[in-house]
Amino acid sequence: MKLKAPRVTALAASAFIGCALLAGCSSSDDASADCSIVEEGLDPDITQEQIDFACDLTADPLPQDEATAKIEDAGYDWRIGVIDGEPQAVTMDYQIDRLTLTVDDGLVTDGMWG
Repeated sequence: MKLKAPRVTALAASAFIGCALLAGCSSSDDASADCSIVEEGLDPDITQEQIDFACDLTADPLPQDEATAKIEDAGYDWRIGVIDGEPQAVTMDYQIDRLTLTVDDGLVTDGMWG
């Protein structure tokens, strides 16, 4: 009786390595690479300029005071939605020119319009 386990194991290992290589190829150090991609379901009134702004703002996390100063200088509003993984109380109103920020260890790591 022949055992087929080594072949199955080798096939599974090859598939895992192949997936890991593909995932590595899809990543990029250029943070602006994903900025031109508009997710399906995203508000069509959000401009590419806003998408680029949010992407650039969070590409290299900034201290909260620097990030919020940049937002205000650009003429946008902001609020904090999450601090160190803890959701904050926010209103449910939707404002297209407002960024809701995620802050981790004092750095702004994400921003969503609305």
